[in-house]
Amino acid sequence: MKSDSPFSKLPSLSDLLSHPTVAKVVTRVNQSTIAHRATGFLEELQANLRQRIGEGGIPSLGQLAERLAKRLLGPNLVTDPAVNATGVVLGDTWPALPLAEPAVDGLVQFATEYQSNPSQLAERSAELVEALTGAEAAWVAHTFAAAEKIARSVGGNIESSRLAGILNPADYGLEPVTTLAERIRSGVDLLVIEGAGLLGGPPCGIVLGKLDKVAECRRHAPQDQLSACQLTLAALAATLQVYQLDDHAIHQIPVWQLLTAPLENLEQRAIRLATLLAESSRVSSARAVKCESTWCQTPEANLCAPSWAISLKPASGTAEQLCETLDAATPRVVARIAEEEVLLDLRSVFPRWDQHLVSALE
Repeated sequence: MKSDSPFSKLPSLSDLLSHPTVAKVVTRVNQSTIAHRATGFLEELQANLRQRIGEGGIPSLGQLAERLAKRLLGPNLVTDPAVNATGVVLGDTWPALPLAEPAVDGLVQFATEYQSNPSQLAERSAELVEALTGAEAAWVAHTFAAAEKIARSVGGNIESSRLAGILNPADYGLEPVTTLAERIRSGVDLLVIEGAGLLGGPPCGIVLGKLDKVAECRRHAPQDQLSACQLTLAALAATLQVYQLDDHAIHQIPVWQLLTAPLENLEQRAIRLATLLAESSRVSSARAVKCESTWCQTPEANLCAPSWAISLKPASGTAEQLCETLDAATPRVVARIAEEEVLLDLRSVFPRWDQHLVSALE
């Protein structure tokens, strides 16, 4: 006789472990940890549901998979990862993008080996900045604010920019941002930039310009306390090396991967994802729509470009509540609202996260 108990509808642990949301976690966690953290998951879930009988139905397979994934990952010791579907690639909301793979490799190589002369990294980073920009000298501080403070204390013809980098977005159909080389040629004494801007490197402050002025900045930095740490320098040097290879930067550095994604590619992804998302019971419709992305949103500039997004209309509740559902996923999905609908703007979404946009609304 078939049981009418609501608990008979719960999936087995093996079913949950094979769900795509959990499977991604399983590949990152060792087997003994999985066995320990998964033990008793369904029993605890049943006990919790018994206390809430009459308050609602059994959670969906996707919802249960999200819960188990969070449990397998354990306490978050660093920060919550996020899928950025706002369309904003550079801005105060996202102070740093993911690093380029060569930068991550540089970090790992430095952190896992003995270093006979760590100061070489500072020299190498400065040499790369000088070679790529034409500056006489360069120095790397641990933050943009620290670099700017030191430069202002030195004085002279000083400019600062959180955006300027090696490449000009105008070369890829976007609004222009003056490059570092162009600013140096204009005759400034010191130029201060943010490493995590269009340069696409780690968060840090870079001072470049006249030899005597940069040397004075170094002297003003108290006992090197404001200089960038070795791990930052390792990531920065590896990022700068990418720019020395023709056409590699737009394919390897994440900020440029996003900004140079062809509009037709974004359209194809939006159409495909809208079809999949329309099947979710949480939305009454999902449409691929052309939109305008404010890809740069800083006090310095607001820069826009055409993009494609998936517009989601909630099946019930408000757009704000649907955003809260996305924000509660693992990893969280951050979207924006336009005309009472939720927009998932693909200008700021790496293709590897497309499937998670779907699973977040299962």
